[in-house]
Amino acid sequence: MKMRKSVTFVTAGLVLAGIILGGGFVGTMAAESTTKDTAKEIALSDAGLSENDVTFDDIEKGKEQGAAVYEIEFWTDTDEYEYDIAIADGEIVSVSREQTDPSPSGAEISKSEAKGIALEHAGVKKDSVTFTKDSTGTEDGISVFKFKFEDDDAKYEYNVTKEGGEILSYSKTIRTPACVSAGRKAK
Repeated sequence: MKMRKSVTFVTAGLVLAGIILGGGFVGTMAAESTTKDTAKEIALSDAGLSENDVTFDDIEKGKEQGAAVYEIEFWTDTDEYEYDIAIADGEIVSVSREQTDPSPSGAEISKSEAKGIALEHAGVKKDSVTFTKDSTGTEDGISVFKFKFEDDDAKYEYNVTKEGGEILSYSKTIRTPACVSAGRKAK
């Protein structure tokens, strides 16, 4: 009798483990709706480039802001780009761009003008963000205004050249990607 109960418990345990593991595998497969090729297309479209314009590094899987992502890096003759694209839904979780060989030119701009350039590029209004950094400095020997700001949706970082007001580098990171917030609501 004891042997039969043990076999029943072991069998039940194996069945339960199979359901859990199998369900997790099916859930993982279903969550991967964005392919590497689609993620590349999303990043290129956002950058306004075509595949012929860039050189890609290896595309890897990773995590950003709690989301499973494709980590995509590519460059042109003048810029380096990094994108994290959510595997679940193709959302851009983070993006950054940096000029590789900057040569700013033009009239010197004010800090206020530089802020306006950063805010306009980010697509946000001054009254909807909180600035967490507002300073001057140098990047690669170039005088820049350095800004960090955030809103309810994202965090932003900008380096804008004092001479000419060119965006030397920027990054944007989504606070909570849609695929992560959807998962939290479902629990």
